[in-house]
Amino acid sequence: MKTLLSLIALPALLAFSSCSAQLKNAHTATVRIDGDCPMCEKTIEKAAYVKGEAEADWDVDAKTARITIDSSRTDMDAVLLRIAHAGYDNERYLAPDAAYSALPGCCQYERTFQRKAMTTPGATTDHSAHDYGHDAPATAAPQTAGEVIGPVFDAYFALKDALVASDAQMAAERSTALSAVVKTVTMEGMDASLHTVWMQVMEPLANISAGIASKKDIEAQRKSFSELTEPMYALVKARPGSTPTYLDHCPMYEGGADWLSRDKAIRNPFYGAQMMSCGSVKETIVK
Repeated sequence: MKTLLSLIALPALLAFSSCSAQLKNAHTATVRIDGDCPMCEKTIEKAAYVKGEAEADWDVDAKTARITIDSSRTDMDAVLLRIAHAGYDNERYLAPDAAYSALPGCCQYERTFQRKAMTTPGATTDHSAHDYGHDAPATAAPQTAGEVIGPVFDAYFALKDALVASDAQMAAERSTALSAVVKTVTMEGMDASLHTVWMQVMEPLANISAGIASKKDIEAQRKSFSELTEPMYALVKARPGSTPTYLDHCPMYEGGADWLSRDKAIRNPFYGAQMMSCGSVKETIVK
């Protein structure tokens, strides 16, 4: 009987062990995060948590969180951005005023971090050699919401042009640039609506573009590129420019696929010279 009970209990034990297993490719860091009470602890840890990607343990007394991530799926910046968006200042990102004000009274901690635009730590890579195409801005640090995300659009369109040219090496370089520039975006110049959209799209943009960069085959790059359309479309709708952006549609590729372009003329990134003009303008986005 004892043997039978042991056999019955074994699957449950294995399942529990699996659920309790550490994250793969685990990387852990202790980070200062402001907060004030046990309710803050629950909110911070909930904001940090993504199943299989990240988890946090916040200490109410020390005002620090031990954050563990699967480094192959996310990074500390993404976790700390979510925490800031939930209303909590931390050593890398400041919470939007609206998010802080929305916290319950008992959770409205004394804000100790300096109120200034904060860049992503570690984002010191020299991007001067990156080719973002003829639309790349020549200005220095961004000041307005449009300028903050402008380099993201520039990098996306440069990648699109590389695929139009069927140049896999250039596409890999430009997708690397896109992934990098996404991580340098600061949120201090964003209004609440753009901030909300950015929080939703920043990880897909960085991860998908990094995936394109890892591929050497142009067809594999194109398939991944199609996945960028949804987050980029959400971003351009949240902050349309004074010049039109076109949502184009190719009915042939993968049963139908969309992409964004600054040119009204169709230049198909999924087929290049094979079917350059295949497609049509699906929507014109402009202020």
